[in-house]
Amino acid sequence: MLHKQQLFERVVIDPENFSINLIDQAGTVLPKDRLSEGEKQIFAISVLWGLSQASARPLPAIIDTPMGRLNSEHRNQLVERYFPHASHQVIILSTDTEIEEHYFEQLKPSVPRAYHLNYDEAGRMTIVEEGYFWKGFSEGRAVGRQPSECD
Repeated sequence: MLHKQQLFERVVIDPENFSINLIDQAGTVLPKDRLSEGEKQIFAISVLWGLSQASARPLPAIIDTPMGRLNSEHRNQLVERYFPHASHQVIILSTDTEIEEHYFEQLKPSVPRAYHLNYDEAGRMTIVEEGYFWKGFSEGRAVGRQPSECD
């Protein structure tokens, strides 16, 4: 949405049904289908962050595949402005192509622990290793988990 600053002027939340509308400069409701998939993702993250701030309670944030649909400018904004401040406890479930090494370096001061989950096909279990995706990041300690009926 950064590159479309003229797209909408304000956000209005209906107090009756809590629907959220984007309003352009002419006062017209902007259909959400005019947003790209990445803009919809940023919009959803913004709503969740706003709700957590309004609750005035410390709520943990779990974010799955946060940057899959985002361009580099939006990725930078999330890494710089959102992830370090989203909550007192933030869990990011990412792929190796989302939080690349330079993003991880930026986040490092806010990351007390990182884990890499490897699925072992032969053993039918997930191996949890300390560290992130890159070799040499951490000595790592493997911990196996036997599959459950839910796997």
